[in-house]
This record gives sequence, structure tokens and C-alpha cells, in this order.
Amino acid sequence: MFPHPRRIVTGHNSQGAAIVVDDDVIPCLPTSIKCNFAVLYETHQFPVSNDEWVDPAKARTTDLSNKTGTVLRVVDFPPNTETLFHRTESLDFGILHSGEITCHLDEGARVDMKAGDVCVQRGTIHGWTNYSNEPARMYFILSAAHPVTVGGKVLKATGYSKDDVTSGGISK
Repeated sequence: MFPHPRRIVTGHNSQGAAIVVDDDVIPCLPTSIKCNFAVLYETHQFPVSNDEWVDPAKARTTDLSNKTGTVLRVVDFPPNTETLFHRTESLDFGILHSGEITCHLDEGARVDMKAGDVCVQRGTIHGWTNYSNEPARMYFILSAAHPVTVGGKVLKATGYSKDDVTSGGISK
């Protein structure tokens, strides 16, 4: 649908000078949930340590988000596709890079997005539909968050199987 995203990562050499530690294309591959994923980066602590370069894209993700850090993911939505209605235990920033996409929420709420729009998901259940005849590409930054509690009810992650959303694990 789109070219695989290029990821450039900077770091330091042994003398402390800024360098490029990785410059590569990360494959955006099909998933069983009707869209393609490329995990560009993932952290598992906060604050993160930038001391040592270990490529997180070499390991498969285990969920859409993680409980201790962040996930940077590209999602490509094919034309005329509806994804699952789901909730993650995270604070998500979805930046529509190309195409058009519709975010669906409870009670029929719907938000149509165009390239350049940003959707901030605060632990809400939602789904995505690409009603157009063109693909859409979104960049998502998911940050660990506590599950939402409303009226004493904890709203946990739901609507998907972790097996269906694991991705990444490139080998160079």
C-alpha cells in the first residue's frame, strides 16, 4: 500500500559524539486484524536509558501497548476496511499521515480524519474504518497508562487477541 517506513536512530560513539546507530527500512507487514503493522520503536521503562543501543525492533511486540513504556507503530489501513473495536491500557497519539480514516466510539460517535489530523485516545474503546478507495497510513505513539476507572468500574484492554497484534522482530 505504501513504501515500508524508514527509521533513523541516533546515539553516541565511545567518545560521546552523536552518530547514526541505525538507518533502515522496517517492514510494514499484514496482520490478522485487517491492517499492516510496523513497530519502529518500543521502550519498557520510564524514563528510558539512552546509554546503550539495543535495537528494540529486533524483538516481537507482545501487545498493542506495553505496561511500562512506549510503542511507536505505523499502521496501514487498506481501502474500504473496518478494524476491530478495541481498547488498550494506554494513552495513544494517532497521527494521520496519508489518506482518510474514521474513528468510531461508543453510542455511534464518529470522527472523520484527514491527513495531518491527530487523535488522542485516552483509554477509550474505539475502531477505525477506511471508507475510501485509497489506503490510509497512521503513526501511533502508545504510552503506558493505568486502566481507566469510571464509577468504580475498571475499563481494561478488550476487543482483540494479543496473538493477533504481535508484530515486529526484524532480523538484519
